Amino acid sequence: MIGMRRENIKTVILSVLVVISLVLTWGIWTFQPNFSEGTASTKSTVREKHKIDKTSQKVSQTVKPRDMFIHTNGSHYKVNDETLFNDLWADLPQWEVKGMKDISDQYDKLGFKNWLYGRNGNSAKLDLQFNDTIPIDFFQTMFKWSNPSMEYSSFDHIVIPFNENKTNKKIYMVSYSKQLILEVTVESANYRNLMNELYSKKSSMPLYHLYSVGKSKEFLMPNARFNMKEKEFITETIKTNLFKQTLFNDPSTVREDPNYNRNVLTDGISRLEINSTQRQIQFQHRNLAQSASYQTGELIKKSYKYLEDTGSWTDHYQFFNVSDNQQLSFYMFKDQMPVINSTSKPFGSGPVLTLQWANDEVLSYKRPNYVLGPNPIKTKDVKMMNGNEVVSLLEQQDKYDVNKIDQIFLSYQMVSSSTNDLVELEPVWSMKINGKIVPITKDLLGKEEDDNGVE
Repeated sequence: MIGMRRENIKTVILSVLVVISLVLTWGIWTFQPNFSEGTASTKSTVREKHKIDKTSQKVSQTVKPRDMFIHTNGSHYKVNDETLFNDLWADLPQWEVKGMKDISDQYDKLGFKNWLYGRNGNSAKLDLQFNDTIPIDFFQTMFKWSNPSMEYSSFDHIVIPFNENKTNKKIYMVSYSKQLILEVTVESANYRNLMNELYSKKSSMPLYHLYSVGKSKEFLMPNARFNMKEKEFITETIKTNLFKQTLFNDPSTVREDPNYNRNVLTDGISRLEINSTQRQIQFQHRNLAQSASYQTGELIKKSYKYLEDTGSWTDHYQFFNVSDNQQLSFYMFKDQMPVINSTSKPFGSGPVLTLQWANDEVLSYKRPNYVLGPNPIKTKDVKMMNGNEVVSLLEQQDKYDVNKIDQIFLSYQMVSSSTNDLVELEPVWSMKINGKIVPITKDLLGKEEDDNGVE
C-alpha cells in the first residue's frame, strides 16, 4: 500500500517536471527579445559623419594632366577642347597593361627630345603633361595592371602614339628631367576612336611652338596672341561650425583655446585655427611631429582619401605637387587651368589645399575658408601675350634665373577686389621655379602691374 502510494507520488512529480520542461522549452522557442532600447542607446553613441561639402571627386578627377599636346612633323597643337580632353583621360583607366620595359638607353639627349616632340621623322604623338612627377605605383591604382611593377619611378608625361594599329598598343611613361622612358604595352577597346577624333580636330586647335629660354630650356607657347576671359566671382565664407563638426572626432568636447588671442578651437589633442584675415583655416595635431618619409604615391592616395572623406571638394581641386618636406598641394582649377594667388593683390593665402602626415594621422591640413560661386557674375575679354612676348619679358627681368624655370603654363590669378566678398580670376602666364609658382607679368620688371600678363 505504502509502495503504491510512493509510486503514485513519483508519477505526479515526474508529470509536473515534464510539464514545466515543456513550458520552458516553448518559452525559449517563442521568445522575441526587445532590442529597441539597446539599439537606441547604441545609435546615440555613433556620431553622424559630417562633411564640409557633399560633392565627391574621383581619383582620376583629382590627379590628371594639366595640358595635352599633339606633336607631329615639328608642329605642336594644344588640346583645348575640354570634352576631348576629359573623354580621353576618363578612358585611360580602362586600358589594360600587359607588360613594360625601360627603353631610355635607345636615345641620347637630342634624340630623346626629337622622339618626344615628334621631330625628324618621329611619329605623331599625344603628350599628356602633369604638374609634378607621378609615381608608377599611383598609376597602377588607376590603370588595369596585370602584374604590379617591382621598380619605383615617377613620371611627368604620358606619351601615346597615333599610329598604333595592333591589338596591343605601346604607350610611354616619361620623366623629362631624368630622360627616362618606360614602354608600356596596353589593350584598349576605345583607343582607335579616341585618337582618331583627336587627330582629326588638330587643325582647329591653337598652334604652339617650342621657344628657347635661357641656355638650354625649351617651353611650348603659342605663336599668336589669343583672347581669354577674365572672370569675377562672389565668394561665400564656410561656417566655422561646419569645419568643427567635420574635422574633430568628437565635436562635443571642443572648446575655445584660452591661450590664444585669435579664433582657435581645441579638444586637447587637435586644434583648429580660423584666420579670417588670410581667409584660411588650419587643422593640426598638437603633439605630433613629422614622421619618416613616405613614398609619394602612398602620400597622394592617403591625402585623396582624407579630402574625399571630409568633403573638401568645395571647388574643383587637383593634385599639383609635393614639396621637399612632403607637403602635398592641391590647387583650385578652373577651365582646366590652375588658380594661383596674386602677388600684388592677394585674396587671403590663396586657393590651395595642403596636407602633411605623421604616420596615419594628419599632421596639418590647411585650406581656404571660402567657396566660389558656381558662375561668374561678370566677364571681359583680355588678349594674352604670345610666346615671343613671354620670352622677351623673361629675358628683360632680373628677379629670377631663367635657367632654373621648370615649367611655363597658363593659369588664373586670383585677385582681391574693393568689395570684400568679390574676387577676380585673371588669366596669366605663370612659371614654376624653385618650387614656387610665379605669375609672368610686367611686375617682374619693377613696373606697376597694370596688365597681369596680358597685352
